Amino acid sequence: MTATLDPVRPAHGGPAPRWSPRRLGHHRYLWWLGGLVLAAVAATIAVGLDTSPGPGVPDDGAVNVLTAVILATPVLLWGFVHQLVSAVKRRVRDDVREYGTGQPVCFRPPGPADAAAGVRYVIDVDHAPGAALVRDTTERGGPVSRLEDGRRRLRLRMRAGMMTASEGGGPVFVARRSGPAGRRNWEITADGVRLRLEVRGGHPVPRRTLVDGEGVARLVRVGRARRRRVYPEARLPEALSPAGAAFCVLVVAELDAKIRAARESPLTGGSGDSGDSPWWDTGSSSDGSSGSDSGSGDSGGSSSD
Repeated sequence: MTATLDPVRPAHGGPAPRWSPRRLGHHRYLWWLGGLVLAAVAATIAVGLDTSPGPGVPDDGAVNVLTAVILATPVLLWGFVHQLVSAVKRRVRDDVREYGTGQPVCFRPPGPADAAAGVRYVIDVDHAPGAALVRDTTERGGPVSRLEDGRRRLRLRMRAGMMTASEGGGPVFVARRSGPAGRRNWEITADGVRLRLEVRGGHPVPRRTLVDGEGVARLVRVGRARRRRVYPEARLPEALSPAGAAFCVLVVAELDAKIRAARESPLTGGSGDSGDSPWWDTGSSSDGSSGSDSGSGDSGGSSSD
């Protein structure tokens, strides 16, 4: 067993410290800090090399160095503060030191042939290549997204505060949103397994933590966006089927897409040609409580990120 999010008696070390580097979205602020340090060192050396007994620094070379440092310092300081604030906002708030082991789930982009057939994601589950697919098609009634695992073709629907994968008689997998604005909670149910996800703020983050019913943390590495889309990797419980595991990670991928779309179009809550709508917000936009499918059909903003 590994770490949990229990605040009273966390197992195996529990949550990482608030200022752990793993909580920060990026470390570009360190380059700016290094620039400030180099500027200070250059100024110190320039003053130290001046041997004149009188006051001031008459040496032309030292004066040039000090002038360059004085001009560069405000820019370096602004860059450092800006990048540090950005890193603090993007830090992973639910990061833990250890996560539960389980079957690996890896999203990857489709090949040319699959992409031409409308495949959005190729998903490897438990080292089985292409165990599941997410495919965008156009059927009678409009665009449709489906989750396919070789046995089933589940229709993906995204409504206000809910995402479902349905087959014939009704939903097979469900993800529901709850909680106040700015602190959303998601509960994902698939194959009898319940996973909880907490989302704070409206910034994309490099990883997410899913917590199962036994309190074991499950890591989802979101990764960087490539061609406006992320391809996450995760370790999920073995009890999940390939389609169920793919659905759990797909919720995280679509959440990242909605956050990025909302930040790119703050005045419209991320709405636009990509089928984005404010129902998947993290607190910055309205609940979008209408029960209709979002955007264009069931695509759920497949091109958002």
